[in-house]
Amino acid sequence: MRNEEEERKHKKKRKKKSVRHAASKRKKEMSNAERKRRRRRARRRTVIFRRTLVACVVLVLIGGAGYIVWNLPAIKFNRQLNAGMEYTKEAEYDAAIEAYEGALEIDATSVEAYRCMAGAYLDMEDGSHAKQVLYDGWNTTQDEGLLQYYCTVILNEAVEEINKDAVSLETIEKIASVLEQNVLNEEALDLIDTACSRWMEAADKSEFDFVSYGQIMDRVTALYASSGLEELKDVISRFGWLDVEELKVPMEQIDSYLGILESANAMAEMPERSEMIACLYKVKEIQAEFAELFTEFDAGNYEAAKDFLVKDSYLQIRDEFINGTMEYWDGATYIPVSREYVVLKQAEGKCSFEFPDYEDNEENSGIITVWGNEMLDNGVQRSSITYEPAKEGEDYYPHTEYVISYMCSNVQKKNSFVYEMNYHFETRVLTQEGMTTTMIGDWGGPYQWQKTY
Repeated sequence: MRNEEEERKHKKKRKKKSVRHAASKRKKEMSNAERKRRRRRARRRTVIFRRTLVACVVLVLIGGAGYIVWNLPAIKFNRQLNAGMEYTKEAEYDAAIEAYEGALEIDATSVEAYRCMAGAYLDMEDGSHAKQVLYDGWNTTQDEGLLQYYCTVILNEAVEEINKDAVSLETIEKIASVLEQNVLNEEALDLIDTACSRWMEAADKSEFDFVSYGQIMDRVTALYASSGLEELKDVISRFGWLDVEELKVPMEQIDSYLGILESANAMAEMPERSEMIACLYKVKEIQAEFAELFTEFDAGNYEAAKDFLVKDSYLQIRDEFINGTMEYWDGATYIPVSREYVVLKQAEGKCSFEFPDYEDNEENSGIITVWGNEMLDNGVQRSSITYEPAKEGEDYYPHTEYVISYMCSNVQKKNSFVYEMNYHFETRVLTQEGMTTTMIGDWGGPYQWQKTY
């Protein structure tokens, strides 16, 4: 029994061992298969990872290359330029200009970008910025096409001003600036001639603008000196002659007008112009003759007239009026001299001038009148002038005149009268009621006398 029991135990052990061995074997067999499967899965994962990694690298490379290409300067420039053109077509000019500016930041030498930006400004009717863009573009690129475009814009502005009868010094300046660039000379020469003519035609001859006149002439003559364009000679000659019967010229503009005439005559001599030049020199001579006396009278020093009345130069003026031989200066009997302006006259190739009297020029600063009539005292010609001070206030009255004469007259010496040369000083005060005169004879002499009536 014991043996059987032990045998059963041994069988049971052997069975368990056999089961364990089979399980171990099966487990071992399963572990190998699993490991194979795992290895296969691992290999697959590795392959997938590698392929994925390669794909990612390829994508990164493609994306990076695309980014690089997209941001190449040439590509970016074309993109900006094309955007500007599209904005221009849609009349979105601010956006268009911003795009063109972006293009020029990439390529500052692009002629096309400068042209397109200038065109956008012109579409906006902003000629000032358009010209600046074109000029900057020309300075940067030295492209002659941009310079010609710039000059064309300027000439178009000048044409518009001419057509509107709005020619000014600025119009002439614009055309002159084109001629200085030596571009479009034929068109610019025609325009500057037309502009100068239109300016003269439109000018108010009764209150002529001599300041602008002188500036325009200076500009055109300077242009001729710098360019040497022979065609400008005719322009200067025509512009330097005002064909009017009467012309009022402020005294401070005499030198300017004289310079204009002389500049024009240097280009092409004209007999009428030469005559006017001589006339203006006579005006200057007369003004110089009376200048010191005006200063003394303004200060209330009327005794200064004593020396003046006996000067040879004044006596010559007096005698030329009396004899009718005075050249250029118009006058018959009482001839005014004033300092504000002179009236120039021309007729049949002859020129003359006259100064306005007190009534013609109430804004005067004092008037001296030459007595140019024959007035003999005991056979001796009298030498006289009148001085009328500037008006005080707005009313004419009371109006004062001072008459100073050097004459041969009776001078009372003790109980007798003797004819001799002496000075008379007469003060006339005009009021609405009449005139009061105070006469001083032998003025400043030993037998001075005074009478009021």
